[in-house]
Amino acid sequence: MKEFDRFIDVMHKLRQECPWDKEQTLRSLRTYLIEEAYECLEAMNAAEQGDYTNLIEELGDLLLQIAFQSEILSENLKEPVIIKVISGITEKLVRRHPHVFAQAKADDSKAVLENWEELKKKEKGVSDQSLFAGFKATGPALQTALKIGQKSERVRFDWDDESEVWSQFQSELKELEAAETPENEEEELGDLLFCLAQWARHRKLDAEVALESANQKFLKRFRWMEEKAKEREQNFRELSREQKEDLWKEAKSALRR
Repeated sequence: MKEFDRFIDVMHKLRQECPWDKEQTLRSLRTYLIEEAYECLEAMNAAEQGDYTNLIEELGDLLLQIAFQSEILSENLKEPVIIKVISGITEKLVRRHPHVFAQAKADDSKAVLENWEELKKKEKGVSDQSLFAGFKATGPALQTALKIGQKSERVRFDWDDESEVWSQFQSELKELEAAETPENEEEELGDLLFCLAQWARHRKLDAEVALESANQKFLKRFRWMEEKAKEREQNFRELSREQKEDLWKEAKSALRR
């Protein structure tokens, strides 16, 4: 595809001739990769409301990070790594979907996931029969909690429904309230958050996405409050708690519209 070839050529030229691009390393790009992933996530929220423009742009920014790191690896390995990246994921998809590309059967998405895990273990040569053999607790903690719950569900070590999880959540909340030391509070808070993540899973919600959306919503409202105070020639920092609460209510109403 000529568009993709041109994209890779541009990336190569930037790496050779742009002072900033030439300075970057795999370590320096870590922050940008995380930032772009979260910006893409925010754009996905807008896309669900019918606005796809930002998502298209953010997917491009995310693709840039993949191409950038591949270009750096190509310099180190003296071969075109982007080709390996693409062919590698293509072959993996074919191998792990034998119900599509071979004769295996999978009647539902649960069966697909179970087959995926088994094939993944075989490919990585994992002999340990533990459910979590090879499991990496990396990434955001809430997302990891979701993955742990999903794996446990596959061997039926799980609550039957969200009402049972909610009951457990209420129990964990009481234990947090009864905690007597900072160490106990931290432990019980972790249990509470883990339980809440599992409740979200049972409700088909993604706790990580929900928290990120809440973060962005707070930031938008807070910036609105600051701008409105500035328009009214008020010093936001010096406003009373009651005045800030009133501004917050205004921001909620305005941004909802």
